[in-house]
Amino acid sequence: MTQVRTKTDLARSYLDDGVICVPGLLDPESLDLAEEAFGWSLDNPSPAAQRLFPDAGTVFYQDLFNTLSWPHYMPLVQRAGLGPLMARLWQSREVWFFFEQVFHKVGAGRRTPWHQDTSYFPVEGEHLSVVWISLDRVSKEQALEFVRGSHKGTIFNGAAFTGDDDTAPLYDEGAMPRLPDIEASRAAYDIVSWATEPGDGIIFHPSVLHGGGQTDAGEERRTVSLRFFGDDCRFVSRPSVSKQSAVGFNRNETGSRNVEEFYEGLSPGDLFRHPDFIALEAA
Repeated sequence: MTQVRTKTDLARSYLDDGVICVPGLLDPESLDLAEEAFGWSLDNPSPAAQRLFPDAGTVFYQDLFNTLSWPHYMPLVQRAGLGPLMARLWQSREVWFFFEQVFHKVGAGRRTPWHQDTSYFPVEGEHLSVVWISLDRVSKEQALEFVRGSHKGTIFNGAAFTGDDDTAPLYDEGAMPRLPDIEASRAAYDIVSWATEPGDGIIFHPSVLHGGGQTDAGEERRTVSLRFFGDDCRFVSRPSVSKQSAVGFNRNETGSRNVEEFYEGLSPGDLFRHPDFIALEAA
């Protein structure tokens, strides 16, 4: 008999493990909305759009924080009830949409390096979540992997996503602890992953160590990643990037709003707020 996990079980698992899988998170209409929004993002790239590991000979594309895309994602967020879901997981009174991120992989692609998302943007707190939705079937062997419970530990230097060394730091040496070589000592970590079907969702705290998601020849992987924050989310300073890197918020053209606008005037420890972030129904 299949064991049905209650909302209380999901919230407890999320708090303890930092990651949960929610089969059937999107109904067919919500899945259609996700595909439409993903298509819009591909057709309307922001200045931050980039191809990672271009020397690998396959497509590994990402884009993020395109404020022009947000109206295209709101029908999906509302139809899927992601605001109330976040509020239940966090026990937060308020929920805001943070930003979207899309990934497109085509062909036999390499693993995504192990990393933590919070290394890349200046926020911290309990009420942060990433909702990871693959629009294509993903096997357990090719799934995104997580180090269970690692959201409660050290925040490491970001992975630079360049070259052959997956632990190469984004920030200067010493600015933050260097990432451990998890792939070289997998048995030392509590690694979890799930096979998913289109419409399933994986929800994780952005401080959880995660990586993986390789693709095979002839395969396409389309992923929508939606980020949210709630009452317990505060501004924290991060080191400046003084070296060449394949990741980051790149805002040197017109169009999508500059991400730094949303952080102006905040000091470390301040509640993370901006009136232009989209507030969601939380009940």
